[in-house]
Amino acid sequence: MKRLIGITCDIDQKKFYLNRDYILSIIKYGFTPFIILPDMILNTNEMHRILSLLSGLIISGGADINPELYGEKNISCRKLVSEERLKAEIKLLECFKETGKPVVGICYGMQLMNVFFGGTLYQNLKTEINHEEGFHEVEIFKSFPLKKGIYTVNSSHHQAVKVPGEDLEVFCRSKDGIIEGFYLKKHPFFVGVQWHPERDSGEASLMLWQSFIKKIK
Repeated sequence: MKRLIGITCDIDQKKFYLNRDYILSIIKYGFTPFIILPDMILNTNEMHRILSLLSGLIISGGADINPELYGEKNISCRKLVSEERLKAEIKLLECFKETGKPVVGICYGMQLMNVFFGGTLYQNLKTEINHEEGFHEVEIFKSFPLKKGIYTVNSSHHQAVKVPGEDLEVFCRSKDGIIEGFYLKKHPFFVGVQWHPERDSGEASLMLWQSFIKKIK
């Protein structure tokens, strides 16, 4: 049986939403994607059953996190992610932090990781680099989880990590100083990236998936 990789998704009252690229990325590497709905996690009994089946987790991209969660008023958040999704993903992060199973947080997923560990966010990022569309360069300056170097990644976010949370080690920044990647110290693979590797064929994205997959047992 192929190993299951959990992927969280956006929801509203009637539907759930997940970019197909997440699914295709997991299938490409020989694993089976498992879409996690908040309802599954908020039911405690169901949550433990699901966690026992999963070999890894992806916190997918999404809307903005309510600034109240990191002690600020909402000045410029455009659309807030649902409270159901937030509560479910926070539970998942708590569990995966303890189990040591590999986790990747993508864009909003990285931002949620940061808030989870007590960090803060830029509510609406404005620098000389356009982080909302196109591509930009990042520098990876530590040898874990990716190889050091300058890489080009996609631009698709208007928020970013401001103050890193406790025990989060930054390994990647863009040229304007914005944090583009971090990992949790003393965890086998608890990694957040600001770009979208599921829809980027660049070298940094490929390395990220390969590093993630190597940690799956």
